[in-house]
Amino acid sequence: MAHAPAHPPRYVPAQTNGGWGAVGLVIVLTIICIVATYTIYQRTYKHPTDPTWHAIGGAASKAPAH
Repeated sequence: MAHAPAHPPRYVPAQTNGGWGAVGLVIVLTIICIVATYTIYQRTYKHPTDPTWHAIGGAASKAPAH
């Protein structure tokens, strides 16, 4: 009697180490966001006691002469 042919193995091992490129991209984007936030903060922040902090037209500004 003839035997049935052997079946190939159906187990396919997972490739779990293939996401390092995406991880690197996320880390680089995170660093860029942190640097951009720090730079914007340093260039635009004014302490509330800074005389240039108050907006033009506020109560502390002089009324224009007519």
